[in-house]
Amino acid sequence: MSSNKQEIKNRLLDALPQLQCRKCTYKDCESYADAITNKGESLDKCEPGSKKTQKQLFMIMQGSKDKVELNTIKKYLIAEIKHEDCIGCTICIKICPVDAIIGARHKIHFIINDQCNGCELCITECPVDCMKMVTNANEESWHWPSKKTDISKDNYNNKKLRLDNQKKEKILARERLASDTRMKSYIEAALLREEKKHKKIKEYE
Repeated sequence: MSSNKQEIKNRLLDALPQLQCRKCTYKDCESYADAITNKGESLDKCEPGSKKTQKQLFMIMQGSKDKVELNTIKKYLIAEIKHEDCIGCTICIKICPVDAIIGARHKIHFIINDQCNGCELCITECPVDCMKMVTNANEESWHWPSKKTDISKDNYNNKKLRLDNQKKEKILARERLASDTRMKSYIEAALLREEKKHKKIKEYE
């Protein structure tokens, strides 16, 4: 990607709310910004965003260098778990893009309110319908670009990096196991050849 396109993509990303909610059909805000930059994707796919978001995306694509204006989701909701119904399946922990849910398998899970960005992914994935969206008592609105959305983006990127590293470790572990298996087969074959050789020698003694 050229430096100019990278700059455009970064500005588009700043204009997006950093919810990583996938309602645009892309896996995260960055992927949507990339699709706009490089594939001419439609500018109206950010559901949590407003007409103001679309206008800013349009202006950026037209070459505007103006500072991205502050945007707002006025009714900022966060997830809440009905603990009496939680079965500790860990699905919500895995689906949460910003590590805002903690808990262990077969144990009650908890929401880190200050970290939840209200993406609603956990709501749709919960198999026992024990989650709901509620008003955030600490913050009534979600503003971007802001320090909070920067933190949310960092939390998402940190989780993505951790999962990527875990995936690489699993691949390396499988490769080591395969290598050990091949070595074991090689040694067993060598021992078998040696055993046959000794048997043949004994036949001539």
